[in-house]
Amino acid sequence: MRPQILLLALFLAVLPLSAIAAIGPDIAGGIWEPIKDLKNEHIIAIAEFAVTDFNRKSHAGVVLKDIRGGDSAAGDSDYRYLLHLTVEQPPSCYKAVVLEYNWLHHWEVLSFDSETC
Repeated sequence: MRPQILLLALFLAVLPLSAIAAIGPDIAGGIWEPIKDLKNEHIIAIAEFAVTDFNRKSHAGVVLKDIRGGDSAAGDSDYRYLLHLTVEQPPSCYKAVVLEYNWLHHWEVLSFDSETC
């Protein structure tokens, strides 16, 4: 009976961590602030990276049309970007969350989901 109690205790200890990971950037990374300059080259590059990553993973052929809006949050050693994108082929809107590791100059797409325009 003791192995079951140990497994239950382990499960209950890990459960809150998995909930935080599932929620992701809303809790784990700083205060979200609106991106003031959506035409900034760095923001455009992040949006293009997110679309390219989506195309690579889903074998889609969407093309970035515009950045409709966005927010960013600074963490201890990273930045998180929440971008609202309009893409062509077919015309639709997506929400991308991209993590930028400061010390590595590396981006990672955390999510890329369709949303209502």
